[in-house]
Amino acid sequence: MQPAQEAPRACPVCGALNPHLSITRDAIPIFQNVVHRTREAALAAVRAPFRLGTCRACGFSYNALFNAGLMTYDPSYDNHVASSAFEDYYRSLAQMMIARFGLDSGTVYDVGCGKGEFLRILCSLAPGIRGVGMDPSCTPVDEGNFRLIRAPFEASLFEADARLVICRHVLEHIDGPRAFMAELAAAVPDVPVFVEVPNFDWILENDAFWDFCYEHCNYFTPATLAGTLARAGLRVDEQALSFGGQYQWAIARPLAGRAEPADDREAASTAATLQAVRDYAEREGTRLAALAARAASAGGITVWGMATKGVLLTTLMDPTLFLGGIDSNRRKQGCFAPGSGVEIHPPSWIESLAPGATILVMNPNYLAEIDQQVRLVRPDLVLEAV
Repeated sequence: MQPAQEAPRACPVCGALNPHLSITRDAIPIFQNVVHRTREAALAAVRAPFRLGTCRACGFSYNALFNAGLMTYDPSYDNHVASSAFEDYYRSLAQMMIARFGLDSGTVYDVGCGKGEFLRILCSLAPGIRGVGMDPSCTPVDEGNFRLIRAPFEASLFEADARLVICRHVLEHIDGPRAFMAELAAAVPDVPVFVEVPNFDWILENDAFWDFCYEHCNYFTPATLAGTLARAGLRVDEQALSFGGQYQWAIARPLAGRAEPADDREAASTAATLQAVRDYAEREGTRLAALAARAASAGGITVWGMATKGVLLTTLMDPTLFLGGIDSNRRKQGCFAPGSGVEIHPPSWIESLAPGATILVMNPNYLAEIDQQVRLVRPDLVLEAV
């Protein structure tokens, strides 16, 4: 376990000290997307403290105790989401990019592409492009117009025919997001950049205490995403919420000079975020206690969705309150969740549940498809989105 640091980190966006400190986790798994073959290994998974800091100067929120030296992404990292709803989202996003950027030729780079699932869909829908993804956790591939390189971001990998750079769900993992984006902008000075991250406003508004995880050292509101990109030397042309408000994206272009957000706009958004964080922190304990009481009265509950949300939920509550976890990702089935040691089962495991048992669906975006799947086998079970 990483010892708690005496002083919180400075804001990684503006450099200010003395952040407002709020949500605290004494020890949570450093990886929620790395499962374990035995319960013993899962219980012994490396943990570290989390303390949310919100910058009083620019409003950016981050883990003030984050230690980047603990994080090594390799092929064991698996954030695959086996969901038709999620695949539909990928397709709609790819189609938007194709239309917005006229992707009929040239190279599209996906920085931090994971296993390359989104890029593969984009390449299939835009056969005229060449898609190149880079990520330290991917399996190298070179097939047709689709290529994956097992490597972190390197400017030398970009070629002159670049048409678009994609950076999806990467910045929340980078301890220096402003510096990272500045380096990326310098590597492709004439190319648009598409950035997508979780929406911190959604987390606060929905009391999603399971979304505070060690992997995510940064928490962006739309305002702080724009501010981070501006400070990195990118002009933000467009922003929008996506995936039911859980995500947000921005289209930006590198600028020759440095651009700063307007002081009055940043001051207003900072005040609003600080108040929202304070309000959330007051509610969190009550929300956790109520969910624990529900689980206890039901004689235990099952969790569907053992990625970030499910893993953190079972870590923050008494693991004995959970009958088990379910995930459609086959690579996670038969394994155990880090921190809690809760076993992860395939969907067919629901046949063993008691009549009228409750299943908590960790993401409301997947409730309809999971409900349809469950009703075919066990129409008596109770499904609820957390």
